[in-house]
Amino acid sequence: MSNEVQAFHNLSTEEIMKLTGQDDGSQMGSGTLPRLTINRAAEDDDGNALRAGVYTIYDPESEDKVYGLKDKPAQFRPFINAYQYMEYDAADNKYASTSVIFKSWKDEPIDTKGGVRCGKVIGKDKEQLTDAEIDAQKNIKCYRLVYGLLSMECTKANGDATAVKEMPVLWRVTGMNFKPIGETLKGLKGRNSLMFNHVLNLSSKRKKNGDNIFYIASISVDDKQVEFSKKDLEHMDMFNDLINEENLKVSEQWKQANATTKSDADAAKIVEVVTEDSPEEFLAT
Repeated sequence: MSNEVQAFHNLSTEEIMKLTGQDDGSQMGSGTLPRLTINRAAEDDDGNALRAGVYTIYDPESEDKVYGLKDKPAQFRPFINAYQYMEYDAADNKYASTSVIFKSWKDEPIDTKGGVRCGKVIGKDKEQLTDAEIDAQKNIKCYRLVYGLLSMECTKANGDATAVKEMPVLWRVTGMNFKPIGETLKGLKGRNSLMFNHVLNLSSKRKKNGDNIFYIASISVDDKQVEFSKKDLEHMDMFNDLINEENLKVSEQWKQANATTKSDADAAKIVEVVTEDSPEEFLAT
């Protein structure tokens, strides 16, 4: 085992969990990576029929989108669990503001507009909002960002069989998919197990609310544990480099936004959650 990997393993389990975001460090119980999603479309732009409810990703090697198989769970090995606030502007069809990527709820998620959390109001402060402000809050979401390696038997849209193996990816989730992966990682923490030593089998459950059909991640932990290798350390460094690069850009925009005016209320305080629920529970609702 190399000195670098040995040094990594010399850290305590608690230290590694905090370093990777598996433990957010509180007492409350993007980069350029291909992004893993669950497909909802019935067909692509060329009219090819697609399987709804399967995992899909852009494969840089084949330069095409690939789709998982219905009866074959995607295998995902998580390395880093993090969070990021994003404000979506429907009129311009783009994100108007993004926060830094953070691993602990104790961190201060400064954003590109010079504030924190992209203006998301949490806890009892929500009770002071007007109806218009409450409606605007719906455009600001906290995303869970899970960086890891994906292996999946799949096909292209035209039906050609292919596969991806240990592809570095970003799995970004919010809403009802915020909680399943969080509960899985919390379960591994409860077993005193490091998440990158495990492979998660990903499938999905079909849900319907009126005319709206959506899919929720279904996750099971594979029984076999995986040893952390020198190659894995390279992946960990790459994921952290991407996060640091993103955060540097956000921090520079935050500084620019605060060059002439400064909001003490938004920019100078650490996140304080004043509800009885944890941020995990609040953001999953």
